[in-house]
Amino acid sequence: SSDLTPPLPAAGAGTLNTGANATIEFDLQVNAAVPGGTLITNQASVASTERPNLLTDGDGNPATGPEPTVVLVGDGQQLSITKQVAVVGGGAALAGSQLEYVVRVTNIAAVPAYDVVITDDLDASGPGQLAYVGLSAAMNGSAAGVTVVGSLITANYSGAYGPLQPGGSILLRFRTVIDPGLAIGTSVTNTGVVRWNDPIQLASASVSLDVGGMPGVGALNGEVWHDANFDRAQGGSERRLEGWIVELYRNGQPLQSFVTDASGIYRIGGLSPNDVNGDQYELRFRAPDAGARSAALGRAQSAFTNGLQTISDILVPSGSNLQGLDLPIDPNGVVYDSIARTPIAGVTLTLLNASAGTALPSLCFEDPTQQGQITRSDGYYKFDLNFSQAACPSAANYLIAITAPGPGFVDGESQIIPPSSNASTAPFSVPACPGSAGDALTATAQHCEVQTSEFPPPPSVLARTDGTRYYAHLTLDATQMPGSSQLFNNHIAVDPVLAGAVAITKTTPSINVSRGQLVPYQINLRNTLGAPLDQLSIIDRFPAGFRYVEGSARIDGVPVEVTVDASQLVFGDVTIDPLSESILQLLLAVGAGVTDGEYVNYAQAVSNLTGLAVSGETSATVRLVPDPDFACTDVMGKVFDDKNRNRQQETGELGLAGVRLVTARGLIAVTDQYGRFHITCAVVPNEDRGSNFVLKLDDRSLPSGYRLSTRQLQVKRATQGKALRFSFGASVQRVVGLDMADDVFEPGSDQMRPQWKPRIALLLDELKKSPSILRLSYVADVEDEGLVEDRIASVEEQITEAWKELDGYELTIEPEVFWRRGAPPENQ
Repeated sequence: SSDLTPPLPAAGAGTLNTGANATIEFDLQVNAAVPGGTLITNQASVASTERPNLLTDGDGNPATGPEPTVVLVGDGQQLSITKQVAVVGGGAALAGSQLEYVVRVTNIAAVPAYDVVITDDLDASGPGQLAYVGLSAAMNGSAAGVTVVGSLITANYSGAYGPLQPGGSILLRFRTVIDPGLAIGTSVTNTGVVRWNDPIQLASASVSLDVGGMPGVGALNGEVWHDANFDRAQGGSERRLEGWIVELYRNGQPLQSFVTDASGIYRIGGLSPNDVNGDQYELRFRAPDAGARSAALGRAQSAFTNGLQTISDILVPSGSNLQGLDLPIDPNGVVYDSIARTPIAGVTLTLLNASAGTALPSLCFEDPTQQGQITRSDGYYKFDLNFSQAACPSAANYLIAITAPGPGFVDGESQIIPPSSNASTAPFSVPACPGSAGDALTATAQHCEVQTSEFPPPPSVLARTDGTRYYAHLTLDATQMPGSSQLFNNHIAVDPVLAGAVAITKTTPSINVSRGQLVPYQINLRNTLGAPLDQLSIIDRFPAGFRYVEGSARIDGVPVEVTVDASQLVFGDVTIDPLSESILQLLLAVGAGVTDGEYVNYAQAVSNLTGLAVSGETSATVRLVPDPDFACTDVMGKVFDDKNRNRQQETGELGLAGVRLVTARGLIAVTDQYGRFHITCAVVPNEDRGSNFVLKLDDRSLPSGYRLSTRQLQVKRATQGKALRFSFGASVQRVVGLDMADDVFEPGSDQMRPQWKPRIALLLDELKKSPSILRLSYVADVEDEGLVEDRIASVEEQITEAWKELDGYELTIEPEVFWRRGAPPENQ
């Protein structure tokens, strides 16, 4: 039989005599894997090899042994037990929630089971974790056979109902309350035990559920923070990182992503358990603004496999609520603005082999992205050297090189806050630092911190003091990593472009000044940045011949001392608060040797730390003008009605109002109702030899009919401090007209016809009677324009020649042409 071990071999051949008996004895051992209650059949037979038909039974069939024997192995009582848990009302199993447990026992044998009793001790795995809910226990829907003593629940099935028949089941239900004081993530395990038979047989089943978890699924929890003290535990004052992205991967494929809250906490719920199916879960942490060249800033911490910002090989049982899948970051420092003292994004950091001056290969870092990393908005940077390559040996010197993020910052080392060690100085030994005088926090004995804070120094900390110290040239080794291979709180300063950081203007209320006058100046300085600007100098350059009035300088109304260097004033150690304005005031005196002209005063703000300008150059201009009492020449005079045309104003000859007079420089004066005019400081004559002054009367502004009796343009010699007097006469003059037309002249000629020539003599007689102005008028029609001009010129010449012979007054001739058709024929 296949149920026998070993199988029975053949007994062999022999001779059986008449009337004789043969007995074969052997032992059988039942296979341990055979279930109880299995029927085992064994049968023997006999045969003759020589005479096959000899051994037969009464019916002629071959003779066999006795009928098969049926044997029952053991008593065959076998039970199975399972256990389940559910949250009453659904949801997560929070502290204080009610749980309902279900224990199922089934008779899986072919025979009844006797003395069946189920027990469940609520304190078995954790005293006090679960408390029984009174009257909640029931066995197959009834309280019969169920007793509760303390934390022990007993369900005596056989005592209440007798044996458990084959295929029969027992269903025990009861409720418990989770201890309200249990912490989230605490695992609560409950075990049910069934006993039966005599001697007693036992079987048990357990179910576990984490506080905060849900039956059938798992959850992951953790937090992200800046581990400032390197203790791998979130401290109350340590910065919690909000907005970090936690990505869940299953079997290498992204599944879900989550974001940390304001406390840096994340929770991933509803995960399918992977403790049975073999799925691989992994978490990857990423900053909210991380890019392809953002460095990993810390190693994760959990009960699983931890890497740089990763946790892998995560095992999620059903009902689990796994806690402590954390990411504590520990960056080396912050790259910050040396003025605003705020982190800078976009700075590229490269670690160099100081002796070779070359960049390390990416394989020298636990995170290859750390070589050539670009800072994010928080300015953090980190170098996790592994010293695995020849280019990055232990106990070597390394140099941190930075590249500014753009045109708003100055490339290279900061000039405002330079590093305490660089390529030109000895390196700072990191392995020797922990616990030494160079360690700012001796409490963290395994690490070296340059500054006491994980944040960049605030604006209140003066540049180039111990509070802004950092190192760019370092000695690193692998003796006690990371304490000997990394320097912490090593905050690196980068200078912004400060040209234009200060808006500067300079003004003076005095536009025109004179020798010896005190000239006030005001310089307005406005800080356009959101950070204070300190250690500034305001440099004021004043013109030669001007002099600073000692004690006149003020900053925001407070007297200050200034340094006078030749023609330059220096206001030292000036501080301007963020987005505010300061006012500088001073007085300059105009020296006696300053000549007339414009004089410009310049001012600019300069950083004392770098010597570079932080503002544009502003200026204020004044004009030195002559003193009205001692240098200017005033011009005054009168325009009068020269009735008798003798060029002198006499009694009865009144002034002419509204007449305009103009100087060579464009100054204009208009006479008042009495004909008077006055030009103040009309000219500043040369102080050695004087100057000519020219004044012209605009005869178009004379009253109608008036003509000048004096010169229209008059020139006089001006001397400093003395006035000039001018006199212009004009009168209404006698006008004698001579009208002409084409008929007066020979056709096509400029010669007068004979009959009209005697008219010239009559004209002269009329002119001799009194001074007059001769007006020659020609009325033209269709004549050629040139011919008309020739005729007027011919007549004017005849009259002029004839008047000279009479030796009369100076005759003024005014020719004019009138065209009947409005214009010469060729222009019509």
